[in-house]
Formats: sequence, structure tokens, C-alpha cells
Amino acid sequence: MSTDPVISASKFSDPAVLAEVAKIRKVAEVPRPALASGKTAWAMAWMHLIIWNAWKSAYFYADKIPEGDFDNYRAYAALSIKFLVDHHDAEEKTLFPMLEEKIPGSMEKNHHQHEAFLQPLGDLLKYLDTVTVDKWDAATFRAKVDDLLFPVMEHLADELDSLDAEKLTAKFTEDELQAINTATHKAQSTGDSKLELPFVVQNLPPGCEFPPAPGFVKNILGPWMFYWKYARLWKYTAYPWKQTLPTTVPAL
Repeated sequence: MSTDPVISASKFSDPAVLAEVAKIRKVAEVPRPALASGKTAWAMAWMHLIIWNAWKSAYFYADKIPEGDFDNYRAYAALSIKFLVDHHDAEEKTLFPMLEEKIPGSMEKNHHQHEAFLQPLGDLLKYLDTVTVDKWDAATFRAKVDDLLFPVMEHLADELDSLDAEKLTAKFTEDELQAINTATHKAQSTGDSKLELPFVVQNLPPGCEFPPAPGFVKNILGPWMFYWKYARLWKYTAYPWKQTLPTTVPAL
């Protein structure tokens, strides 16, 4: 449990929320599976932990923004929320329909959970897109995140059950699942590596196996060639390559 007073008093320290995060970690924090059937849930679990870490860092820094840097903080916080929105859109357009072809009804619960928090998620993103520095209130932003956190994390944990390797291989071949995994990955890509890669890697603990890219991509291209275009945002990530703020996001 975090000793930071802000995080300790938030839903990020709520036992029910942490129980859902633990389910996600159980799927993610294993050696990278060799077969496509295992990679489906494994990669998805890491994507879900990126969301958890990015949301937590945006929440933590909401009242610790350096003077004159509000626009950069707001852009980072909005990016963190939009990452989940885009993640869900990609699933609805690609992953869910492809799985439903052979396992009808298997994605129904996931879809209904998406729908349940679609409106508050959109309201949160609109708030970040429109709020100005003189109207910014960290408590308001944090309250909106707190209201969403349990249903979001519950969904992100539940979804992994529907992607269990045994359930998938009962209906799909490994080649079919590899095609599904590839299509899902492409659907989730923004097309802007200088935004996507630094955001993803700096919201994952150093040394983790995800994303499954060559070391030179994560250790050289990411922190050097891809870093600078949006460098002003990355101080707010959970695991920044270049720490410039006096406080860091507490671990849970």
C-alpha cells in the first residue's frame, strides 16, 4: 500500500480495485508465451497495466504541475484517458468481431461493460480537452477518475477471462489466433511511433518483456530518437526515462 497521502486516500488504494489489478498482473507477469493462444491474454494484460499506470501517474501529478506547464500536463492526462478509449474502440472494431465469428456471445459481457462507462469516460476526456489553467481543479479531476476506477479495472480483469487460451483453442487454430493478434495490434496503433512508444514504455516497469520489441527499439530508439517530439509530456509518466520532477509516482 502506498504511503503517499493522495494515493492512499484514493481508489488506487482501494482493496477491491487492487484485487482486480492483481488478477491482471497474474496474467501479465509471466514469461512471454510461445504460442499465439497464450499471447492474446498476455499482451492484453500488459496493455491494461499501461492504462493503470498512466491513470495513476496523471492522478498523482494533478496538483503537482510545475508553473507554466499546465498545457503539457493536460495533454498527458488526456492522452492517458484517450489510450483507454482508443483501446476499446480497437477491440470493438477488430478483436471482438473476429472472436465472435466462432464463439458467439463470448464478447457480449465485455461489450456491455464498455457501454456502461462510455459516457463518464467521454465526459472525463471532454473535461480534460476543454478545461483551462484558471479553471483547473485537481480534486474535480481526481473525483472523476475515482468514480470510474473500479468499473474500469473490473472490466479490464474480466476481459482476460474471455481471452483464456483454452477457450480460444477450443475454436481457433494457432495460425488463426496469430492473425487475430496481429490485426488487434494494428488496430490499436496510432501510427505515431514518437507518441506511442515513449508513452507505452514509460508506463511500464523497466525490464518487463512487453512490448515484445527488440532491445534497441525500447532502449535506443525509444529514449533517444522517438523521445524528443513529445518530450514535454513524459515527465508525467509512471516510469520516466529522464526524471525532471522532484516527486515520483508511488508504487502500489
